[in-house]
Order: sequence, then C-alpha cells, then structure tokens
Amino acid sequence: WMFGLGALLFLARDIGDAAAIPAAVAAGGVVSVLALVALTVDETDEAFANVYSTAVSIQNVLPAVSQRLLIVLVSATATAGALLIDLADYTTFLYLLGSCFVPLFGVLLADWLLNGAHYSADDVFRSPAVRPGQLGAWALGFALYQWLSPVGPSWWTDLVANTRPAPFDFTASLPSFAAAFALAALVGLAHRRPRVAVS
Repeated sequence: WMFGLGALLFLARDIGDAAAIPAAVAAGGVVSVLALVALTVDETDEAFANVYSTAVSIQNVLPAVSQRLLIVLVSATATAGALLIDLADYTTFLYLLGSCFVPLFGVLLADWLLNGAHYSADDVFRSPAVRPGQLGAWALGFALYQWLSPVGPSWWTDLVANTRPAPFDFTASLPSFAAAFALAALVGLAHRRPRVAVS
C-alpha cells in the first residue's frame, strides 16, 4: 500500500525528482501530514526490527560489548544517516548495497549447493569461522560490480571510469553474481570438507 501511496503522491503533485517529495508532502496540508504520521507509526516496528537485528549481528562479532550500548549506537548512527544523507543520493547507496550483497549471495548459494542444498548443525557451528577463499570470491564479485558500475566517492568513480575498457550498459549484478558464484564453487570443490553421515 505504500507503493500505491507514493504513486498517488507522484501523480497528484507532478513530482520530477525524489528530493521534491518532502516539499510535496508539506504542500499537501493537514491530510498529507496526517498520512505521513500514520505511515511513521505503521513503520515503527520495521525500524525496531532493523536496529535490533543489526545490534545482534554486531554483538556476534563483538560479544564483550553490551547489547544495549550497541542498540543505542546503531539507532544514533541510523538517525544521523537519515538526517544527513541527501535523498537524491539514495540510489547510489542502494547500488553500493547491491555491490556488497549480490556477490555475497553468489558465494552463499555456491556453498549451499556444494553442501547438498542443506546445512547440518556441524556445517554451521563446527566450520571454520573465516574462509579466505570464500572471502576472495566475494571480493572478486564486489570488485567486478564496482568496475562495471562504480558507485561511491568521486575519486573512486573517476579512477574506475579511467580503467574501464569500454562503456558497459548492462547490469553489473549478473556478472558479479556469476563471478562470485563460480570462484566460490571452485574454492569449495578444492577444499571440500568431509561429510558427516546423518543418522
């Protein structure tokens, strides 16, 4: 329903770019403000879940740090980001997320398929904590995504633009996924862990 609300706002106000949305909501008067308040209240549980999940994930890496402190720090960081990041740059942020998670999914899928499309408790809890080969596969996928569709600081995008052999008008997601998947599969085959018989 939020997509529909956004589409109605877009059509009713003839908005040309994302940065104009707050002004369009303000120009809508009391009804628009009430709709925005209702949307904020409705989405509160999403923010809570995201903050809590992030804090728990960080606590897995830093178990000595208090969960409450992590929740406060994650909340403060997210709030600062929401206030400081220009809405017009949001697309760049999403592409940066894609460059991280698309190759990560390729690595995970290759590992999962090599494990017979399931993980046992031993696969999860007794496997090596760090697998350099899999990290390398992810790094290759990330680098390929960035090379084909650079996002980030201008010094980085300028550097990549000067090293690309030709303009690339195709999605960076598919080649990035394929490269990370293929290398992760090769690494996984080369370092197969012995399977424990399930009884």
